[in-house]
Amino acid sequence: MTIPRYEYRLVLNAAPLAARRPPAGSSVRIPDADDVETLADLMLDAYRGTLDYDDETLEDARSEVARYFAGSPLLDCSGVCVADDRVLSASLLGLWRDRDCPIVSYVMTGADRKNRGLASLLLARSLARLAEAGYPEVRAVITEGNGPSEAVFAWAGFLRV
Repeated sequence: MTIPRYEYRLVLNAAPLAARRPPAGSSVRIPDADDVETLADLMLDAYRGTLDYDDETLEDARSEVARYFAGSPLLDCSGVCVADDRVLSASLLGLWRDRDCPIVSYVMTGADRKNRGLASLLLARSLARLAEAGYPEVRAVITEGNGPSEAVFAWAGFLRV
């Protein structure tokens, strides 16, 4: 059964969302291609057991992350929250060529760190960076019924197109 996915849009402005600090013992940095393995682990852990999980393997996740880096990533507008060399959460943005605008490609948090504000922290940081870079809007695609994603994107002000 195919679950519908919907496009969301946010018009960026100069009034950023409230800035939050990463949890004690963690930091936020820009992701790079050396993060493929840790991001693949995170992706599998974050999506397993959710509507967006379709029996993918670690190899599938590696391929997905490698495709992100090989595409049109907006790394300066993306971020990963790390602690003890482990990626806890990520906000990965890219350029959506069909729409000629940025897209939030992935927002994901490890299963043991969900519901602690990491996704909203990274998304807010990414949106602020997009606005600073002069982008007028950003898009996202969310699976219908993915309550956590729908909630964090609604919090950020995204509206379904």
